[in-house]
Amino acid sequence: MTEVRRTAFVLGAGFSVEEQYPLVRTMKEQVIHFLEAERHSAYWTFMKPGNGGYGRGQFYAGLEIIDPDNDLQFEELLVALRKRLKQNIAIDPCHITEKVLRIGAARLLWAIHNSIWEVATSYKNFAGWLGMKGLPHGLISFNWDLQAELLLTQANVPWSYSITSGIPVIKPHGSITWSGHLREGLVPEYAYWQSIAVGSNLSFDSAEPLSNPFKQGINMNLNYMIFPGDPDLPDADADVALLWRDVAAVIKNAECVAFIGYSLPAYDSYAARFFKEAVQAKKIVAINPAFDHLQRFKALFGDAVELRQEKFKECPYGRSGPSSG
Repeated sequence: MTEVRRTAFVLGAGFSVEEQYPLVRTMKEQVIHFLEAERHSAYWTFMKPGNGGYGRGQFYAGLEIIDPDNDLQFEELLVALRKRLKQNIAIDPCHITEKVLRIGAARLLWAIHNSIWEVATSYKNFAGWLGMKGLPHGLISFNWDLQAELLLTQANVPWSYSITSGIPVIKPHGSITWSGHLREGLVPEYAYWQSIAVGSNLSFDSAEPLSNPFKQGINMNLNYMIFPGDPDLPDADADVALLWRDVAAVIKNAECVAFIGYSLPAYDSYAARFFKEAVQAKKIVAINPAFDHLQRFKALFGDAVELRQEKFKECPYGRSGPSSG
């Protein structure tokens, strides 16, 4: 697998876990614990006893409706919330539950990001692969976090959110730095908002691309992050269509597609269909420590995929740079 090829790296939660970012199976507990510890004014009112006429507050009331046995994982919880909210129940605390979980997920990821002074050695090694001259690698990240952007920035490897310059970092599910204010017809006074790509209504702070544009807790509803259960299909949303167009371009330009820490989640059937078609005639590698996740790749791609039951830091891309093999 260490043979040098133009590679499209598809990143899931397992890619970022070495920096203490949560996996799906632990995210619900970590987000709720963070909310209860931080108590930010953007959401804390909804978690106070008696809020909305509910004994423990609206947030917990909605949580108990959706997850009475406390056995749903984060993605399952969000899918269930979206299904319930489509019923348009007039008075439903689940609206608040979903809102608070969205805020909490973003703020937790920012707290982790802000704690990273220098990326771990495995990410420095990976940056060595990405920065190789003459090999236009690309990143497709399903993570809302900034681990990919941070490792490239610290390694002085140019990157962008489009396919037009540097290492492309394409994020089909959005980012904790992206704003959708243009989608709402809003014009900000800040001069450094820039569209992530030509024609997109999604924006980032071009002056400080790794800073939190919502750090004051204002306009957090404009943060563009697609959650499980959201309507995120390209035929329903022009901005999503542009993102997936760039995903296709990155894969088309690659000889190899390497899935790192990505689980092919069952709720994202569009992604599975897309990859099955897009990676034909490419070398395919799936790197994941979870056997059941690897079996999903086996079921989708058959014998065409090379399965490696490893954590990111154990695989060749994380273990050493390209010069040392």
